Amino acid sequence: MIRVVVAEDHHLVRQGIVKLLEGAGDLEIVGEADDGAQAITLTKATNPDVVVLDISMPRANGLEALAEINEIRPKPQVVILSMHADSNLIRGALQAGALGYVVKQSAADELLAAVRAAKNGSMFLSSGISGVVASNLFTEGPRNLLDSLSPREREVVKRVVEGYSTREIADGLGTSIKTVEKQRRDAMRKLGVENLASLVRVSLELGLTVDKASRSKSSS
Repeated sequence: MIRVVVAEDHHLVRQGIVKLLEGAGDLEIVGEADDGAQAITLTKATNPDVVVLDISMPRANGLEALAEINEIRPKPQVVILSMHADSNLIRGALQAGALGYVVKQSAADELLAAVRAAKNGSMFLSSGISGVVASNLFTEGPRNLLDSLSPREREVVKRVVEGYSTREIADGLGTSIKTVEKQRRDAMRKLGVENLASLVRVSLELGLTVDKASRSKSSS
């Protein structure tokens, strides 16, 4: 039996994943987590063969949880689940040590195949990821996720990190609050973060340069 921990913050989605995996016959669910921190705790406690991680979760997103799980011994293999077939997210997940990346729109049997492949030490990429994208993952070399942001998205993130409110950012950039909110959401999706605290921390870890003097301002 392949021992599996499933981490997905949406309860109904997680129930569906668990039912699918348990129905396969050769998989045993040894833990269910609704956030990244709980996924790390359960992985340490249950010693699974494979951890299925949603990439967008509270209290540590999938990539953050993956980094912690990589330090656990014996080390389980990790399959990432995501709504997005974004080449930068895929690259980041694989470079961080995941053996599988499955988009949620895929057929159910792809997740089963990814878990089984991971148990055997083999890589599995969802068919929702084009061959060109998959090829580029290994030919372009490492890329900072900040490079996936548009110039305006990067400027919005910079000002968020510096502590400016949404209204202050909109006024400073001569645009609307709704536009700033959309650009911030798009940037968060590309960086694989769920909330503003993670956006600030991950951006700084990736080397975003900010004006530290500005960070005394209150954020939105």
